[in-house]
Amino acid sequence: MDLQFYETLEKRCELSKVESGRLHTYRNGFTGECLYDQLFDEAGHEDVLIYRDLYLQTERSVTQYDALIINDDGIVVNEIKNYTGEYRIEGGEWFRNDRQISENPAAQLSRATGKLIRIRNSVNAGFNISGRLIFVSDDFYLQTDDDSIWRKLVVRMDLKRYMRSFRGGHVGNKAQYIARLISERIVENPYFEADVDAERLQKGFYCGACGSFSLQKSRFHLVCSSCGSKESNETHLLRALADYQCLFYGKPMPSRSFMEFIGYRLSRRIVQRVLLEHCDVDKKGNQTTYSLKYRNFEEKTVKLQRSYKYKDYLTK
Repeated sequence: MDLQFYETLEKRCELSKVESGRLHTYRNGFTGECLYDQLFDEAGHEDVLIYRDLYLQTERSVTQYDALIINDDGIVVNEIKNYTGEYRIEGGEWFRNDRQISENPAAQLSRATGKLIRIRNSVNAGFNISGRLIFVSDDFYLQTDDDSIWRKLVVRMDLKRYMRSFRGGHVGNKAQYIARLISERIVENPYFEADVDAERLQKGFYCGACGSFSLQKSRFHLVCSSCGSKESNETHLLRALADYQCLFYGKPMPSRSFMEFIGYRLSRRIVQRVLLEHCDVDKKGNQTTYSLKYRNFEEKTVKLQRSYKYKDYLTK
């Protein structure tokens, strides 16, 4: 959600230095997690259950997990890091180029496994809980004064071998029981805060191919003046709805606010039809608000294109 927020924000305004730094961090992390998924797909994961990128409620606290691997033996936590360059551990602290970094991956892993142990103990269950730090980049180098750390981490050259080690495991009643314990505690990210000054944002629609806001209106499409791409009114409205919900996450969306967001580029009649077709409607007294039914704009529009009367034509 954080990456999607900053990528959407970047499309509609100039990012501050802090925002640009966060976007870079989230993109780097996402790239690492995609590589992790790719390697696990190649190694095969038919003998385990995998939970990815989730938040678990434990008593009054919420903990984020990159990956949980489950079989009848128990749970293995994978904390995924896309670190590059030279790192060292000294006195339990992590450094990059002689500068201490703000996060301590080993401490993160310890806290994450500790929360799962608390969940297990709360139901008097008997299954194993362990964890590994996963470094997906082949440009990661580590020096340490603590040889015990090597038992807690997996580097790129050993990653496929590590993933293949889960072959032959069993996913039976015990694994299903563990999965239910996890599923019952999954919550939304409570730390995500979308607080955007609407005045910063570029209003209207932008081209799905090149990002330009310079669009010419035809009867059923908007045509990009920069690259010539041609997208239907419905595609543009769905993209704008997804942007609005991302930038103003958790806030109600009245049609008036959405019309302002798109700069009144399309008529209220066209907008209202799309809102009713693709949004859940919430009526409270005299106010009606809307929420888009879909989380993944790209995947949904690909499916909808098959039934659209007016197709999109992208030049890139």
